[in-house]
Amino acid sequence: MSRVGGEPAKAAPSGPVGPGAGAEPSDLDLVRGIKAGDEGAFEKMVQRYHTRVYSLSYGVLRNAEDAEEATQDTFLTLYRKIGTFDESKKFFSWFYRVALNQAYSRARRRRPALTVPIDDYLPKFASDGHLASADFSDWSPSIEDDAIARELAGRAGEFISELSPAYRDAIWMYDVEGMSTADVAETLEISIPALKSRLHRARLYVRERLSAISKLPAPDGAPK
Repeated sequence: MSRVGGEPAKAAPSGPVGPGAGAEPSDLDLVRGIKAGDEGAFEKMVQRYHTRVYSLSYGVLRNAEDAEEATQDTFLTLYRKIGTFDESKKFFSWFYRVALNQAYSRARRRRPALTVPIDDYLPKFASDGHLASADFSDWSPSIEDDAIARELAGRAGEFISELSPAYRDAIWMYDVEGMSTADVAETLEISIPALKSRLHRARLYVRERLSAISKLPAPDGAPK
């Protein structure tokens, strides 16, 4: 399954920039500026990471207003806690953990969202190792129509939100945010093999949910 999309637009990667004439300050430069009380450094950090922090928050909260408030909480926490950041570590991994903590903190204040047991939608295997789920089908031929494909891509974000946090965070960071496996694993503080396992299971779940939708008959009045 290819990387799937959600509602927020993905920001272009904004990794540290090396030193040089006219070069943008690196994350570490900005961190040191914020620690020194430079308001301009804080403003640059907000400009650099606001879109990605919002997208990450939206992936958890699935509500634009809540995501924006969680984003504001994240930058407020950054300003207050920047002194605790270990400069020998990658800033964005530390900061993304801050963002996740703020999003889940806000999520806990709401009515608990229902999550779906992922194993209910994964293929089943017999004791001899052969596939036992006869209805685990390939949905790709049924989404050749561009309009259908766009609709399914939009629904993928809904299905990601049904996953438990361990799977949801992994697939959102990798497939929606476009982060590398190494960066996602570091942010979630898990091994790369563990991350790949979570991604595989999460993608199977989303694929099976999309497969079920692609088989549904068109509603009355819809083009056939």
